[in-house]
Amino acid sequence: MSDDTSRYKDLPTFLVPDASGRAVPVLPPAPRGGERLKGYHRRRDRERLDQLAYVYLKDASGFHRIADLNGAILPDALDQTIEIAIPERQR
Repeated sequence: MSDDTSRYKDLPTFLVPDASGRAVPVLPPAPRGGERLKGYHRRRDRERLDQLAYVYLKDASGFHRIADLNGAILPDALDQTIEIAIPERQR
């Protein structure tokens, strides 16, 4: 269900019935924590987390690491945040 670089790669898949009774594969929440703070970025107009992840982490798909460090389950929760905590680049 996920590739080798995904943070979900080692998590088990469960089958859960949907409203019609059909079995749908689902994953538990991804592990959080373990991010070390590199510093803070003062957000400018219209900067997105994937852009910041590319600049600081060299991986646009690492936006979830920024969200995790800032205590946001959904990245959109940081839309109005001006100072964004940035994790250290580790991969």
